[in-house]
Amino acid sequence: MKQEANAKVQIEKDIDHNITYLKDLLGVGETYDIVFREYKVGRKRAASFSINGMTNDVLLTNIFQDMLTVHPEDLSINTLQKLFYSRATHSQVKLLDNMNDALTSLLSGELLFFVDDEEEVIVFDARSYPARAPAESNIEKVTRGSRDSFVETIPFNTALIRRRLRDPNLRFEIIKVGIRSQADIAIAYIKDVTDPSLIKDIKQKLNDINIDGIPMAEKAIEEYIVGGSKLNPFPKVRYTERPDVVAVHLLEGHVCLVVDTSPNVMILPTTMWHHVQHVEEFHQNIVIGSYLRLVRLMGILFSLLLPPLWLSLVLQKHLLPAALAFLGPRDPGIVPIAIQFILAELGIELVRMATVHVPSAQSTALGFIGAFMLGEFATKVGLFGNETIFYTAVAAVGAFATPSVEFAMAIRLWRIVLLTFVMFFKLPGLLIGMLLLLIILARTRSFGVPYLWPAIPFNFAAMKDVLLRLPIPSKVLRPSVLKPLNKDRMEKKEEKNKDKR
Repeated sequence: MKQEANAKVQIEKDIDHNITYLKDLLGVGETYDIVFREYKVGRKRAASFSINGMTNDVLLTNIFQDMLTVHPEDLSINTLQKLFYSRATHSQVKLLDNMNDALTSLLSGELLFFVDDEEEVIVFDARSYPARAPAESNIEKVTRGSRDSFVETIPFNTALIRRRLRDPNLRFEIIKVGIRSQADIAIAYIKDVTDPSLIKDIKQKLNDINIDGIPMAEKAIEEYIVGGSKLNPFPKVRYTERPDVVAVHLLEGHVCLVVDTSPNVMILPTTMWHHVQHVEEFHQNIVIGSYLRLVRLMGILFSLLLPPLWLSLVLQKHLLPAALAFLGPRDPGIVPIAIQFILAELGIELVRMATVHVPSAQSTALGFIGAFMLGEFATKVGLFGNETIFYTAVAAVGAFATPSVEFAMAIRLWRIVLLTFVMFFKLPGLLIGMLLLLIILARTRSFGVPYLWPAIPFNFAAMKDVLLRLPIPSKVLRPSVLKPLNKDRMEKKEEKNKDKR
């Protein structure tokens, strides 16, 4: 095989060299799923390589019927060119002149077709993708709205997005990551909206990934491209399974990463407020949507503060005013109250993990055992106080108010940190913990975007949109923090009339 300066292996004219090279490299005869076939095209030998289970056999049969019935006289010269332009009638077909790209195409599911005495190969994209049908997301359910969600196959996912954004400027750029896995990642953005420096930064970080494979898909990608402290539990990207959510963020100027084999699309950059909004709010009227958002924010706040605040006041009852003298357990239990809260938090995590890992038929029974039987018996034998169980349960429910699993986990983890501070330092410990949390959030950035924006730095117009579900017609400007090329979301009347003419 010839070697170029860029280390690419050239395709030889002698078809036997090409066949031997691929057979040895791919282990034909050792692995069952590499399909090798030989043909006769006119008076010349031909051969194909494909992967079992990843090609559409019916489509390929129709293609080869046209190619193999050609008269020998028609292929006396320029055989490959004639086959490509007159017989390879499939819409997705290309010519490659090096073995490296051909091998990548083959391992991606495409078919290679070699012809003797030719230094190029015809590549047919006749892939039959293993995929499940789009169904409703289990995490981001809505009472009204679309029921389709992403699946594990990248062409299906990009099609779901394209169906909602019929914009000629919508781009899906493919980057392959992993020396061995060669995983496809589609970088989705709107060319005349998204900040070019953001796109360049993301591409550079993806191209800099040097690893043999990314079997954990989108989560492995996140750990490579997201900077900052690895000990910060708060998510700097948002995941969604809904194509309508992706379309909304693309229109704002975000970049989305669609990773093959994953039903989760990564949205970046994000702020803290992206993790506390839900698509359900936009399928209700303005008043109801705003009410739902405020309830969600209040639930998340209660989830974070209620147990440590109650514990800090109970541990220093002399600080309570007369109106709050009723706070505190009548029967504190055998275990110290602070330890009760820590154990209750760990118990809830165990029940949650167990319900996720057991079959669906058993999860309901397991939840019943954890919520009622264990909690009931723990209070009866005196290990826990009733108030401990109550406030822990309220906090647990509040954490599930956010559609972002990663953000909910960060809230639960930080609640344990606050409880630990309170256990050792009482009320000053709570204040120290909250100050530390504020500093961490204020210092966190997602691809250069402040995590607390528009609260810090303050932007009144954007803050209203965070706290309330504003009318869609009023959202005429894209978020300035994303530095969009086109800030105005409304088409000017002059341009609209010009397009009509």
